[in-house]
Formats: sequence, C-alpha cells, structure tokens
Amino acid sequence: MQKERLDLILKTLQEKQTLTLKEIIELTDSSRDTARRDIVKLTENNLVERNYGGISLPNTFQKLDSYLQRSDDYVNAKKELAKRAAVFTNQATQVYLDVSTTVEFMPKYLTNSNLFAVTNSLDIADQLIRNSPCKTRILGGNLDAEKRCVTGTRPCLDLENYTFDYAFLSSVGIDEEGIYYAYDDDIDYKAKIRKQSKKLVLLLDSSKVNVKHNFKVLNLDQIDYIITNDNLPRKLENRLLKSKTQMIYI
Repeated sequence: MQKERLDLILKTLQEKQTLTLKEIIELTDSSRDTARRDIVKLTENNLVERNYGGISLPNTFQKLDSYLQRSDDYVNAKKELAKRAAVFTNQATQVYLDVSTTVEFMPKYLTNSNLFAVTNSLDIADQLIRNSPCKTRILGGNLDAEKRCVTGTRPCLDLENYTFDYAFLSSVGIDEEGIYYAYDDDIDYKAKIRKQSKKLVLLLDSSKVNVKHNFKVLNLDQIDYIITNDNLPRKLENRLLKSKTQMIYI
C-alpha cells in the first residue's frame, strides 16, 4: 500500500534527514518506478524536497528562493560586501560580475571609467549602465526569467574571449570541503570563470557559512579572496589559510 510506504519513508527521513532513491527502494522493497512515484507524491504534498539523487526534509538544504525574493535578504550586509569588493576594481581593466544578489550592488560603487565589465546577469547589466562609468558587456545566450540571467552553452563558450583581472561571485554555501551552488549548469560555468580569471573574489554573507547545497563546484584553494561580514568558524578559517585564500572581514 502506498500509504504504508510513504509513512515508512517519512519516519526514516526524520531520522536520517536525507534519503537516496536507492535507499528508498531498499527501505520499501519496491521497484525503481514505484519509488519514484512515491517521491513525486511526497513532493507534491510539500512533505519533502527533491534534491540531486533523492529527497530531504524541507530546509535540510537551505532552499534557494526565487532570485527576486532573495534580493530583499541581508541588504545592508550585501551592500557593505559589494562596496569593499569594488575597491579591487580601481586598478583593474577587465572584470567579471557573476549573477548574484550581492554582486548586484557593486555597480553603484564602481568609479573606474577605464574599466570593462562583463556579466551574464540582466539586473547587474542594468545597474552597470545606470550607475557606473565603465564599459559594459552582457554575454549572449538564452534568457532565464527565474534566475534573471543568460544561460546555456553560449555564455560559457563566450568566456573564452576574455581574461579578467578579477571575477566577483557569491555562492549558496561554503564549508571546509568547498563552495556550493544550486544548479548543475553552475559546474562548468564557474569552472570556466575560474579559468579565465587571474583572481577570484567571493562575496560571502554569514548566512552561507557551513551550508551545503546540491553541488560542490569550487575548492577552497580556487578562491583568492573571501570578503565576509562575520568571523568564519575556526576550522574553516584554518582550511582557507592552508589554501592561501586571503580573508577580508568588514
């Protein structure tokens, strides 16, 4: 009976926090198709969240809200992070501003008229042409209404044409293992940003610390600078020091 299987899944989930598809099959002694139907039923009733490879209790992973809703979170902290990050651009000639509700505040603090800024974010491009004196380019590709950015293989390929003095980005989580993002298309895209940038700067508000998410995309030693608004946990800080990542507290 499906009800009995669902009750068993939820009871086990309370204990383990997450379950893979394979674990659900073994737990309920059911087929792969039956397990998938059970996952769909639980998800439709908002009892679980689907993640890469299985399910979790709601908020086991910090849920990535819609981009526009997140824009209202931690506004003051994000402004301070962006203001400090903008200092790096004073002597730069070419930078990349990644889609981010934190990086989005940077254009207001850019004063270098010789700066050439590239982005895949619709909102950052708008802020650049409204509030900064620098030259601006937005990468081509498909427009994603939810993420408010350009997506697909085209922008990733276009990055080959640039060598950035600095790339500025944020993340949905960081811990001692690395930097996390929510979408699988972030894997290749962030790796390409890293490859095309001399220095990578991570803007990190305190809500992202010790948070895992769907995909670990970057290692700590791939980050040159972290700008954050609160002291990092000692273990994480020590790992960053070993990785030669410079930390800037505001």
